[in-house]
Amino acid sequence: MEIILVGHAHTAKAFKEAVEMIYGEVPNFHPIDFTPKEGLQSLTDKIVSAIEPGKTASTLIITDLFSGTPYNASAELVLKKKAADVVAGMCLPMLLEVAVNANSMSVSQLVSHLMKIKEEFSTSLSEKMTTNAKEDDF
Repeated sequence: MEIILVGHAHTAKAFKEAVEMIYGEVPNFHPIDFTPKEGLQSLTDKIVSAIEPGKTASTLIITDLFSGTPYNASAELVLKKKAADVVAGMCLPMLLEVAVNANSMSVSQLVSHLMKIKEEFSTSLSEKMTTNAKEDDF
């Protein structure tokens, strides 16, 4: 499975570097940064050039923000069947989950898995402490 990361400024490249720092090399992750000087068409062209011929059905695009330019460009490509799916809300826990599972799941299985566990991607210390205190009461 090929994973294309698309984000504002240099977030895509930074996220790939962070994943590699923790997980190791991820040659199937392809970061595309959307800079202030670019428009929708130039970003779309960069995404298209990152999709390997013959691998559209096994290409997942992950963007930083729902409904932003990276997401809109990616969604347009998915609707045109140039990629399998697009997921918004890129974060390090999500990308680590993708790195671990990309070679053992199909795109649709991985997307379904991410949607099921997405609430696990963030937490609050006060919430954890409250939950632990309630569990200790039993």
